[in-house]
Amino acid sequence: MAGNGMSRRELLQRSLYGAGGLVVGGAGGFLIGNATDGGPGVDAAVATGEPIRVVGIFPLTGVVAADGQEMRNGTVMAIDEINDRGGLIGRPIEYIEIDNGDSMTDDIVNAFRRAVDTENPDLIVSGYHLATGPEFDIVADAGVLYYNLNTQTAWTELYRSDPDRYWSIFQVDPTEAWYGIGFARWMDELVDAGALPNDTKRAAILGADDPYGASITRYFEETMDELGWEVVGKESFTPGQVSDWGPLLSRVRQDDVSVLFTTTFSPADNAAMVQQFVENPMPAVLYQQYGPSVPEYLDLAGAAAEGVIWSTVLGRLPDAVGQNWVSRYEEKFGETPGWANAPGNYDVINTWAKAVLLAGTADDYEAVARETEGLVHRGITGGISFVDHTGLQYPHETGDPTLGQSQIIVQIQDNEHKVIFPEPYTDGEFLRPPWV
Repeated sequence: MAGNGMSRRELLQRSLYGAGGLVVGGAGGFLIGNATDGGPGVDAAVATGEPIRVVGIFPLTGVVAADGQEMRNGTVMAIDEINDRGGLIGRPIEYIEIDNGDSMTDDIVNAFRRAVDTENPDLIVSGYHLATGPEFDIVADAGVLYYNLNTQTAWTELYRSDPDRYWSIFQVDPTEAWYGIGFARWMDELVDAGALPNDTKRAAILGADDPYGASITRYFEETMDELGWEVVGKESFTPGQVSDWGPLLSRVRQDDVSVLFTTTFSPADNAAMVQQFVENPMPAVLYQQYGPSVPEYLDLAGAAAEGVIWSTVLGRLPDAVGQNWVSRYEEKFGETPGWANAPGNYDVINTWAKAVLLAGTADDYEAVARETEGLVHRGITGGISFVDHTGLQYPHETGDPTLGQSQIIVQIQDNEHKVIFPEPYTDGEFLRPPWV
Protein backbone atom coordinates (compact mmCIF):
# COMPACT_ATOMS: atom_id res chain seq x y z
CA MET A 1 0.00 0.00 0.00
CA ALA A 2 1.16 3.54 -0.71
CA GLY A 3 1.40 5.95 2.20
CA ASN A 4 -1.95 7.56 1.45
CA GLY A 5 -3.90 4.31 1.64
CA MET A 6 -3.95 3.55 -2.08
CA SER A 7 -2.46 0.38 -3.42
CA ARG A 8 0.61 0.70 -5.63
CA ARG A 9 -1.59 -0.34 -8.56
CA GLU A 10 -4.17 2.38 -7.88
CA LEU A 11 -1.44 4.97 -7.47
CA LEU A 12 0.12 3.93 -10.78
CA GLN A 13 -3.22 4.07 -12.57
CA ARG A 14 -4.05 7.55 -11.33
CA SER A 15 -0.65 8.92 -12.28
CA LEU A 16 -0.89 7.36 -15.74
CA TYR A 17 -4.32 8.76 -16.46
CA GLY A 18 -3.39 12.21 -15.23
CA ALA A 19 -0.19 12.49 -17.25
CA GLY A 20 -1.63 11.49 -20.59
CA GLY A 21 1.34 9.20 -21.12
CA LEU A 22 3.08 6.24 -19.54
CA VAL A 23 6.44 6.05 -17.87
CA VAL A 24 7.75 2.93 -16.19
CA GLY A 25 11.40 2.51 -15.26
CA GLY A 26 13.41 -0.38 -13.92
CA ALA A 27 13.55 -3.84 -15.38
CA GLY A 28 10.51 -3.30 -17.59
CA GLY A 29 12.35 -0.66 -19.57
CA PHE A 30 9.11 0.54 -21.17
CA LEU A 31 7.88 4.01 -21.94
CA ILE A 32 5.06 5.43 -23.95
CA GLY A 33 5.89 9.11 -23.84
CA ASN A 34 3.61 11.91 -22.91
CA ALA A 35 1.73 12.70 -26.11
CA THR A 36 3.37 16.11 -26.37
CA ASP A 37 6.73 14.45 -26.93
CA GLY A 38 6.23 10.77 -27.63
CA GLY A 39 9.31 10.19 -29.75
CA PRO A 40 12.36 7.99 -29.37
CA GLY A 41 15.58 9.02 -27.72
CA VAL A 42 14.95 7.78 -24.16
CA ASP A 43 17.54 5.46 -22.65
CA ALA A 44 15.82 2.22 -21.75
CA ALA A 45 16.63 -1.38 -21.00
CA VAL A 46 16.68 -3.75 -23.94
CA ALA A 47 13.64 -5.99 -24.15
CA THR A 48 14.66 -9.62 -23.73
CA GLY A 49 11.37 -11.45 -23.13
CA GLU A 50 9.25 -13.45 -25.52
CA PRO A 51 7.95 -11.25 -28.36
CA ILE A 52 4.39 -9.92 -28.22
CA ARG A 53 2.86 -10.67 -31.61
CA VAL A 54 0.85 -7.90 -33.30
CA VAL A 55 -0.80 -8.71 -36.64
CA GLY A 56 -1.72 -5.74 -38.84
CA ILE A 57 -4.41 -6.39 -41.46
CA PHE A 58 -4.55 -3.56 -43.99
CA PRO A 59 -5.75 -2.98 -47.61
CA LEU A 60 -2.29 -2.40 -49.06
CA THR A 61 -2.83 -3.25 -52.73
CA GLY A 62 -6.54 -2.68 -53.35
CA VAL A 63 -8.77 0.24 -54.22
CA VAL A 64 -8.02 2.06 -50.95
CA ALA A 65 -4.31 1.24 -50.89
CA ALA A 66 -3.40 4.89 -50.19
CA ASP A 67 -5.33 4.67 -46.93
CA GLY A 68 -3.95 1.20 -46.24
CA GLN A 69 -0.38 2.43 -46.45
CA GLU A 70 -1.14 5.17 -43.95
CA MET A 71 -2.74 2.65 -41.59
CA ARG A 72 0.39 0.53 -41.80
CA ASN A 73 2.74 3.49 -41.29
CA GLY A 74 0.97 4.66 -38.14
CA THR A 75 1.05 1.15 -36.72
CA VAL A 76 4.72 0.55 -37.52
CA MET A 77 5.72 3.96 -36.16
CA ALA A 78 4.07 3.28 -32.80
CA ILE A 79 5.56 -0.20 -32.52
CA ASP A 80 9.04 1.00 -33.49
CA GLU A 81 8.94 3.76 -30.89
CA ILE A 82 7.93 1.32 -28.17
CA ASN A 83 10.64 -1.14 -29.16
CA ASP A 84 13.23 1.66 -29.32
CA ARG A 85 12.42 2.42 -25.69
CA GLY A 86 12.92 -1.12 -24.48
CA GLY A 87 9.69 -2.83 -25.48
CA LEU A 88 6.43 -3.37 -23.63
CA ILE A 89 6.68 -4.78 -20.06
CA GLY A 90 10.16 -5.95 -20.93
CA ARG A 91 9.13 -7.73 -24.13
CA PRO A 92 9.70 -6.67 -27.75
CA ILE A 93 6.72 -6.28 -30.08
CA GLU A 94 6.90 -8.39 -33.23
CA TYR A 95 4.91 -7.00 -36.15
CA ILE A 96 3.32 -9.35 -38.71
CA GLU A 97 1.57 -7.88 -41.75
CA ILE A 98 -1.31 -9.25 -43.84
CA ASP A 99 -2.58 -7.51 -46.97
CA ASN A 100 -6.33 -7.92 -47.42
CA GLY A 101 -6.43 -6.37 -50.89
CA ASP A 102 -9.71 -4.66 -51.65
CA SER A 103 -10.95 -5.44 -48.10
CA MET A 104 -14.16 -6.96 -49.40
CA THR A 105 -15.84 -9.96 -47.77
CA ASP A 106 -13.64 -12.78 -49.13
CA ASP A 107 -10.49 -10.72 -48.57
CA ILE A 108 -11.46 -10.06 -44.97
CA VAL A 109 -12.40 -13.66 -44.20
CA ASN A 110 -9.18 -15.03 -45.67
CA ALA A 111 -6.98 -12.48 -43.91
CA PHE A 112 -8.54 -12.93 -40.49
CA ARG A 113 -8.62 -16.73 -40.72
CA ARG A 114 -4.93 -16.69 -41.55
CA ALA A 115 -4.28 -14.36 -38.63
CA VAL A 116 -6.05 -16.46 -36.00
CA ASP A 117 -5.16 -19.89 -37.42
CA THR A 118 -1.47 -19.47 -38.26
CA GLU A 119 0.00 -16.26 -36.81
CA ASN A 120 -0.78 -16.77 -33.09
CA PRO A 121 -1.53 -13.07 -32.48
CA ASP A 122 -1.69 -11.31 -29.13
CA LEU A 123 -3.38 -8.44 -30.94
CA ILE A 124 -4.94 -7.93 -34.36
CA VAL A 125 -5.04 -4.32 -35.50
CA SER A 126 -6.64 -2.73 -38.55
CA GLY A 127 -7.95 0.53 -39.87
CA TYR A 128 -11.26 0.27 -41.71
CA HIS A 129 -12.54 -2.39 -44.15
CA LEU A 130 -14.89 -1.69 -47.03
CA ALA A 131 -16.98 -4.76 -46.17
CA THR A 132 -16.40 -4.83 -42.43
CA GLY A 133 -18.46 -7.35 -40.49
CA PRO A 134 -17.36 -10.94 -41.13
CA GLU A 135 -14.18 -10.51 -39.08
CA PHE A 136 -16.01 -9.96 -35.80
CA ASP A 137 -17.20 -13.53 -35.36
CA ILE A 138 -13.85 -14.95 -36.48
CA VAL A 139 -12.11 -12.94 -33.78
CA ALA A 140 -14.79 -13.63 -31.17
CA ASP A 141 -14.52 -17.39 -31.76
CA ALA A 142 -10.73 -17.18 -31.37
CA GLY A 143 -10.87 -15.03 -28.23
CA VAL A 144 -8.18 -12.71 -29.60
CA LEU A 145 -7.92 -8.96 -29.04
CA TYR A 146 -8.89 -6.91 -32.10
CA TYR A 147 -8.61 -3.10 -32.16
CA ASN A 148 -9.82 -1.25 -35.26
CA LEU A 149 -10.96 2.05 -36.79
CA ASN A 150 -14.06 0.85 -38.62
CA THR A 151 -16.13 3.93 -37.68
CA GLN A 152 -19.37 1.91 -37.72
CA THR A 153 -22.62 2.29 -35.81
CA ALA A 154 -23.28 -1.32 -36.84
CA TRP A 155 -20.35 -2.43 -34.66
CA THR A 156 -21.72 -0.62 -31.60
CA GLU A 157 -25.10 -2.27 -32.12
CA LEU A 158 -23.46 -5.68 -32.51
CA TYR A 159 -21.48 -5.25 -29.30
CA ARG A 160 -24.57 -4.19 -27.36
CA SER A 161 -26.41 -7.27 -28.63
CA ASP A 162 -23.91 -9.66 -27.01
CA PRO A 163 -21.11 -8.02 -25.00
CA ASP A 164 -20.08 -11.36 -23.51
CA ARG A 165 -19.29 -12.66 -26.99
CA TYR A 166 -17.56 -9.55 -28.40
CA TRP A 167 -15.56 -8.53 -25.32
CA SER A 168 -12.20 -8.64 -27.12
CA ILE A 169 -13.01 -6.11 -29.86
CA PHE A 170 -12.61 -2.31 -29.63
CA GLN A 171 -13.44 0.38 -32.19
CA VAL A 172 -10.94 3.10 -31.32
CA ASP A 173 -12.89 5.97 -32.84
CA PRO A 174 -16.46 7.33 -32.90
CA THR A 175 -19.11 6.07 -35.33
CA GLU A 176 -20.01 7.42 -38.76
CA ALA A 177 -23.26 8.87 -37.36
CA TRP A 178 -21.38 11.99 -36.31
CA TYR A 179 -20.44 12.81 -39.89
CA GLY A 180 -24.11 13.58 -40.38
CA ILE A 181 -25.08 14.82 -36.91
CA GLY A 182 -22.00 16.88 -36.10
CA PHE A 183 -21.79 18.63 -39.45
CA ALA A 184 -25.53 19.39 -39.47
CA ARG A 185 -25.25 21.14 -36.11
CA TRP A 186 -22.19 23.10 -37.22
CA MET A 187 -23.89 24.15 -40.46
CA ASP A 188 -26.95 25.34 -38.57
CA GLU A 189 -24.78 27.48 -36.31
CA LEU A 190 -22.90 28.86 -39.34
CA VAL A 191 -26.12 30.08 -40.95
CA ASP A 192 -27.44 31.48 -37.66
CA ALA A 193 -24.19 33.44 -37.27
CA GLY A 194 -24.74 35.14 -40.64
CA ALA A 195 -21.54 33.77 -42.16
CA LEU A 196 -23.22 33.24 -45.55
CA PRO A 197 -24.96 35.80 -47.80
CA ASN A 198 -28.38 34.44 -46.85
CA ASP A 199 -29.94 32.62 -43.93
CA THR A 200 -31.63 29.93 -46.03
CA LYS A 201 -32.00 26.66 -44.14
CA ARG A 202 -32.21 24.49 -47.23
CA ALA A 203 -29.83 21.72 -48.28
CA ALA A 204 -29.09 19.53 -51.28
CA ILE A 205 -27.60 16.04 -50.99
CA LEU A 206 -25.47 13.74 -53.15
CA GLY A 207 -25.48 10.57 -51.09
CA ALA A 208 -23.43 7.42 -51.67
CA ASP A 209 -25.62 4.31 -51.82
CA ASP A 210 -23.28 1.99 -49.87
CA PRO A 211 -24.34 1.25 -46.25
CA TYR A 212 -21.70 3.62 -44.84
CA GLY A 213 -22.69 6.58 -47.01
CA ALA A 214 -26.41 5.87 -46.65
CA SER A 215 -26.09 5.89 -42.86
CA ILE A 216 -24.32 9.26 -42.88
CA THR A 217 -26.98 10.70 -45.19
CA ARG A 218 -29.77 9.42 -42.95
CA TYR A 219 -28.27 10.97 -39.81
CA PHE A 220 -27.71 14.27 -41.64
CA GLU A 221 -31.30 14.40 -42.88
CA GLU A 222 -32.74 13.50 -39.49
CA THR A 223 -30.68 16.13 -37.71
CA MET A 224 -31.41 18.82 -40.28
CA ASP A 225 -35.12 18.07 -39.96
CA GLU A 226 -34.89 18.44 -36.17
CA LEU A 227 -33.16 21.80 -36.69
CA GLY A 228 -35.88 23.04 -39.05
CA TRP A 229 -34.05 22.61 -42.35
CA GLU A 230 -35.52 21.45 -45.67
CA VAL A 231 -33.82 19.08 -48.12
CA VAL A 232 -34.78 20.32 -51.60
CA GLY A 233 -32.68 18.07 -53.84
CA LYS A 234 -31.32 14.57 -53.29
CA GLU A 235 -29.55 12.08 -55.57
CA SER A 236 -27.66 8.85 -54.88
CA PHE A 237 -24.67 7.21 -56.58
CA THR A 238 -22.27 4.29 -56.17
CA PRO A 239 -18.79 5.28 -54.93
CA GLY A 240 -16.08 4.71 -57.51
CA GLN A 241 -18.61 4.24 -60.32
CA VAL A 242 -19.35 7.84 -61.38
CA SER A 243 -17.57 8.75 -64.61
CA ASP A 244 -19.26 12.14 -65.03
CA TRP A 245 -20.54 14.20 -62.09
CA GLY A 246 -22.22 16.77 -64.35
CA PRO A 247 -25.65 15.10 -64.58
CA LEU A 248 -25.81 14.43 -60.83
CA LEU A 249 -24.79 17.98 -60.00
CA SER A 250 -27.33 19.42 -62.40
CA ARG A 251 -30.14 17.48 -60.72
CA VAL A 252 -29.36 18.87 -57.27
CA ARG A 253 -28.27 22.35 -58.33
CA GLN A 254 -30.35 24.94 -56.51
CA ASP A 255 -29.58 28.63 -56.08
CA ASP A 256 -31.53 28.82 -52.82
CA VAL A 257 -29.57 26.36 -50.68
CA SER A 258 -26.85 26.91 -48.08
CA VAL A 259 -25.04 23.58 -48.43
CA LEU A 260 -24.46 20.72 -50.85
CA PHE A 261 -23.80 17.70 -48.61
CA THR A 262 -21.95 14.78 -50.23
CA THR A 263 -20.84 11.46 -48.72
CA THR A 264 -18.36 9.56 -50.89
CA PHE A 265 -15.24 8.49 -48.98
CA SER A 266 -13.14 8.26 -52.17
CA PRO A 267 -10.59 11.08 -52.67
CA ALA A 268 -10.72 10.47 -56.44
CA ASP A 269 -14.52 10.82 -56.43
CA ASN A 270 -14.34 14.00 -54.39
CA ALA A 271 -11.64 15.53 -56.58
CA ALA A 272 -13.52 14.84 -59.80
CA MET A 273 -16.74 16.13 -58.26
CA VAL A 274 -15.33 19.48 -57.14
CA GLN A 275 -13.61 20.07 -60.48
CA GLN A 276 -16.99 19.83 -62.21
CA PHE A 277 -18.81 21.66 -59.42
CA VAL A 278 -16.73 24.83 -59.78
CA GLU A 279 -17.48 25.01 -63.51
CA ASN A 280 -21.08 25.90 -62.64
CA PRO A 281 -21.31 26.24 -58.85
CA MET A 282 -24.27 26.95 -56.65
CA PRO A 283 -23.84 29.69 -54.01
CA ALA A 284 -23.52 27.19 -51.18
CA VAL A 285 -20.98 25.46 -48.97
CA LEU A 286 -19.67 22.25 -50.57
CA TYR A 287 -19.12 19.54 -47.95
CA GLN A 288 -17.15 16.48 -49.04
CA GLN A 289 -17.07 14.40 -45.84
CA TYR A 290 -13.82 12.40 -45.42
CA GLY A 291 -12.12 12.03 -48.81
CA PRO A 292 -10.16 15.34 -48.84
CA SER A 293 -8.26 14.21 -45.73
CA VAL A 294 -6.27 11.75 -47.87
CA PRO A 295 -3.05 13.37 -49.18
CA GLU A 296 -3.71 12.50 -52.83
CA TYR A 297 -6.91 14.61 -52.88
CA LEU A 298 -5.17 17.97 -53.22
CA ASP A 299 -2.96 16.62 -56.00
CA LEU A 300 -6.04 15.44 -57.89
CA ALA A 301 -8.36 18.39 -57.21
CA GLY A 302 -5.85 21.19 -57.68
CA ALA A 303 -7.09 24.78 -57.40
CA ALA A 304 -10.73 23.64 -57.54
CA ALA A 305 -10.46 22.48 -53.92
CA GLU A 306 -10.16 26.03 -52.58
CA GLY A 307 -12.97 26.61 -50.05
CA VAL A 308 -14.13 22.99 -49.78
CA ILE A 309 -15.27 21.85 -46.31
CA TRP A 310 -14.60 18.34 -45.02
CA SER A 311 -14.51 16.60 -41.67
CA THR A 312 -13.34 13.47 -39.92
CA VAL A 313 -14.22 11.91 -36.59
CA LEU A 314 -10.65 10.57 -36.51
CA GLY A 315 -8.27 13.43 -37.19
CA ARG A 316 -4.86 14.56 -36.01
CA LEU A 317 -5.11 17.81 -34.12
CA PRO A 318 -3.11 20.90 -35.15
CA ASP A 319 -1.82 21.51 -31.61
CA ALA A 320 1.65 20.91 -30.15
CA VAL A 321 0.88 17.20 -29.75
CA GLY A 322 -0.12 16.78 -33.38
CA GLN A 323 2.64 18.97 -34.78
CA ASN A 324 5.31 17.08 -32.87
CA TRP A 325 3.95 13.78 -34.14
CA VAL A 326 3.82 15.04 -37.75
CA SER A 327 7.47 16.07 -37.54
CA ARG A 328 8.48 12.63 -36.32
CA TYR A 329 6.39 10.96 -39.02
CA GLU A 330 7.97 13.08 -41.75
CA GLU A 331 11.43 12.25 -40.45
CA LYS A 332 10.64 8.53 -40.43
CA PHE A 333 8.78 8.16 -43.73
CA GLY A 334 9.91 11.18 -45.76
CA GLU A 335 6.38 12.43 -46.39
CA THR A 336 3.58 14.29 -44.63
CA PRO A 337 0.87 12.03 -43.19
CA GLY A 338 -2.80 12.24 -43.97
CA TRP A 339 -5.21 13.43 -41.33
CA ALA A 340 -6.91 10.21 -40.25
CA ASN A 341 -5.44 6.77 -40.86
CA ALA A 342 -1.79 7.17 -39.84
CA PRO A 343 -2.50 9.06 -36.60
CA GLY A 344 -5.49 6.84 -35.92
CA ASN A 345 -3.54 3.60 -36.08
CA TYR A 346 -0.69 5.15 -34.10
CA ASP A 347 -3.25 5.85 -31.37
CA VAL A 348 -4.65 2.32 -31.62
CA ILE A 349 -1.29 0.75 -30.76
CA ASN A 350 -0.62 3.12 -27.87
CA THR A 351 -4.12 2.67 -26.44
CA TRP A 352 -3.63 -1.10 -26.40
CA ALA A 353 -0.09 -0.75 -25.02
CA LYS A 354 -1.33 1.39 -22.15
CA ALA A 355 -3.91 -1.28 -21.30
CA VAL A 356 -1.22 -3.97 -21.39
CA LEU A 357 0.92 -1.98 -18.99
CA LEU A 358 -1.98 -1.45 -16.61
CA ALA A 359 -2.90 -5.13 -16.78
CA GLY A 360 0.73 -6.11 -16.25
CA THR A 361 0.44 -8.75 -18.96
CA ALA A 362 -0.03 -9.07 -22.70
CA ASP A 363 -1.13 -12.71 -22.45
CA ASP A 364 -4.29 -12.34 -20.36
CA TYR A 365 -6.51 -10.86 -23.05
CA GLU A 366 -9.52 -10.48 -20.78
CA ALA A 367 -7.44 -8.44 -18.33
CA VAL A 368 -6.20 -6.20 -21.15
CA ALA A 369 -9.78 -5.73 -22.37
CA ARG A 370 -10.96 -4.74 -18.89
CA GLU A 371 -8.20 -2.14 -18.62
CA THR A 372 -9.05 -0.80 -22.07
CA GLU A 373 -12.68 -0.33 -21.06
CA GLY A 374 -11.69 2.00 -18.22
CA LEU A 375 -8.65 3.85 -19.50
CA VAL A 376 -8.29 7.38 -20.83
CA HIS A 377 -5.53 8.03 -23.36
CA ARG A 378 -4.50 11.36 -24.83
CA GLY A 379 -3.64 10.48 -28.38
CA ILE A 380 -2.76 12.35 -31.55
CA THR A 381 -6.48 12.35 -32.41
CA GLY A 382 -7.55 13.66 -29.00
CA GLY A 383 -8.87 12.07 -25.85
CA ILE A 384 -9.68 8.37 -26.17
CA SER A 385 -12.14 6.60 -23.88
CA PHE A 386 -14.82 4.02 -24.52
CA VAL A 387 -18.55 3.44 -24.21
CA ASP A 388 -19.79 0.14 -25.63
CA HIS A 389 -16.25 -0.57 -26.87
CA THR A 390 -16.45 2.49 -29.15
CA GLY A 391 -14.63 5.81 -28.92
CA LEU A 392 -16.51 8.95 -27.91
CA GLN A 393 -16.95 11.99 -30.16
CA TYR A 394 -16.11 15.49 -28.94
CA PRO A 395 -17.82 17.97 -28.68
CA HIS A 396 -21.36 16.58 -29.05
CA GLU A 397 -21.19 13.10 -27.52
CA THR A 398 -19.00 14.37 -24.69
CA GLY A 399 -18.25 17.97 -23.89
CA ASP A 400 -14.93 17.02 -22.28
CA PRO A 401 -12.09 17.14 -24.85
CA THR A 402 -9.96 14.90 -22.64
CA LEU A 403 -12.47 12.06 -23.06
CA GLY A 404 -13.41 12.31 -26.74
CA GLN A 405 -11.80 12.33 -30.16
CA SER A 406 -12.60 15.59 -31.88
CA GLN A 407 -14.72 15.64 -34.99
CA ILE A 408 -12.65 18.26 -36.75
CA ILE A 409 -14.27 20.34 -39.47
CA VAL A 410 -11.68 21.56 -41.94
CA GLN A 411 -11.64 24.06 -44.81
CA ILE A 412 -9.10 24.07 -47.64
CA GLN A 413 -7.53 27.53 -47.81
CA ASP A 414 -4.58 28.40 -50.08
CA ASN A 415 -3.95 24.69 -50.68
CA GLU A 416 -3.73 24.01 -46.94
CA HIS A 417 -6.09 22.33 -44.49
CA LYS A 418 -7.31 24.68 -41.74
CA VAL A 419 -9.22 23.30 -38.76
CA ILE A 420 -12.15 25.66 -38.19
CA PHE A 421 -14.01 23.56 -35.56
CA PRO A 422 -14.06 22.70 -32.66
CA GLU A 423 -12.33 24.78 -30.06
CA PRO A 424 -9.74 24.48 -28.56
CA TYR A 425 -8.17 22.81 -31.60
CA THR A 426 -8.74 25.35 -34.38
CA ASP A 427 -5.96 26.94 -36.40
CA GLY A 428 -8.18 28.92 -38.78
CA GLU A 429 -11.66 30.31 -39.26
CA PHE A 430 -14.38 29.81 -41.87
CA LEU A 431 -14.00 31.81 -45.08
CA ARG A 432 -16.68 32.11 -47.72
CA PRO A 433 -15.74 29.82 -50.64
CA PRO A 434 -14.60 31.74 -53.72
CA TRP A 435 -17.72 30.73 -55.67
CA VAL A 436 -20.10 32.18 -53.04
